[in-house]
Amino acid sequence: MAVPQMIAVSQPGSGTPLLADVTGALGYTSYGTMSGDPAAGAGHPGPGEVYSLLTAAYGPDRTALLLNPRQDRESLESAFHQAVGALWRVWWTRLGQPTTRHSPVDPDTESRLARLPDTTLLTLLPGRGCWYVNGLDLHSADADFLRTWHTRSQPPIVYHHRDIRDRIISQIRALSQPADRVGSLPEHLVYRDILATRPTLDAKITLALTDPGFPGMREAHGGRWLLHHPAICVITHEELAGPALGGSTDARERALTRLLLATGHPVPPEAADFPPPPAAAADELAVGIGRELFTPAHEDLLRHHHGALLPVA
Repeated sequence: MAVPQMIAVSQPGSGTPLLADVTGALGYTSYGTMSGDPAAGAGHPGPGEVYSLLTAAYGPDRTALLLNPRQDRESLESAFHQAVGALWRVWWTRLGQPTTRHSPVDPDTESRLARLPDTTLLTLLPGRGCWYVNGLDLHSADADFLRTWHTRSQPPIVYHHRDIRDRIISQIRALSQPADRVGSLPEHLVYRDILATRPTLDAKITLALTDPGFPGMREAHGGRWLLHHPAICVITHEELAGPALGGSTDARERALTRLLLATGHPVPPEAADFPPPPAAAADELAVGIGRELFTPAHEDLLRHHHGALLPVA
């Protein structure tokens, strides 16, 4: 049976949209660093589907009032979205991700959900959800969450990563765009300004390789355990890329099969039912762009500062 919730760890610049296309095709709504809408045709969840979340967030008495047919639909939808926002912050905290002190979410609602065990939290969202995070550091993630996951291997964790050279080039290009296209992550805003002071691509790559605070570097080093743990489903961008972006059909099908098995989906005879990677995104998602743009000096810096992130020959 397909699991209702999963976690996808995908560092900035790793080509996360390719993985999100696949999890979306499996019916998972993206939360966290990716965002998405429920699958087409899913419609609004029914009263029975939202009852568990509303009861956990507001208690049985208020939930009964919200679900009363005479209650206006707007109040119900507002309460539901408020509960989803609180649940998002609770999960975000347990996964060791940074949150803002100021939030439109009611603190009492968030506090009630935060007291629930992980096994209960996994059952609250209607439909299927995939929580996307940039990294999963053992020292910042909630200890109880890690203990529960170690015991049950649930929710399944997918680690999606990419050749560090390609990821750096992708990040540099993203951070060189106008601010409204980069996103609101504070570190992205800061490094957008810093990169703007570097006059050449060569200088920008050098900065990315030598500055440990460059977006994605800390997550890459802190997430090395994900490559080695037997319960983690590891998928590379190079595998998902497919022939349109410089990969291969066989590698893509093997990666998709691993993902299906990890999430409890039946494995079809061919993985061709999934949407193919968009050929139009070749400039951003192609395999090997970093090797073309890195100089021998950059390769030396890469081995010196981040040799542990290179694949073993």
